[in-house]
Amino acid sequence: MRHLKFIGIVLIGVTLAGCGSQSAENAGLANMPLRTSDARLKIYRTDTLESAGDAARVRIDGREVASLGIGGSTMLDVPAGHHKIVVDSVLHPNVYEISLAAKPGAHYALEVSPRSEATVARMFGVVGMLAESSANQNGGEFQIRVVEPAEKI
Repeated sequence: MRHLKFIGIVLIGVTLAGCGSQSAENAGLANMPLRTSDARLKIYRTDTLESAGDAARVRIDGREVASLGIGGSTMLDVPAGHHKIVVDSVLHPNVYEISLAAKPGAHYALEVSPRSEATVARMFGVVGMLAESSANQNGGEFQIRVVEPAEKI
């Protein structure tokens, strides 16, 4: 009986850990004018079921800005210039990293999606994840890409 209770608690914890923030984008920020010295980023996660239980953690220049569950999104302004954007998961040893040269006054949409290589490796357990992570320097469970610079998001 104790084991069933323990297993139930673990399953609930794992389920909740993967939820991440699934709130709608920051509507207040979307309605505010963009400062001329900044760029606006809309970061969203696809609604595919791969890696459904894991939150995608997004960091910009080392600062965590979002933990996105399926279909989650966030919007934020960053100073114009070069930025290192990293997406990862607490359950995978690698990260996926891109650089963005943000132009003043520009709007960018960034899409976070599961990496199919990591999904396949996960089927082989910890050994598969470790093998996949050692083969890919820019790896991790998720990837991020600039979908398109947009005039207005």
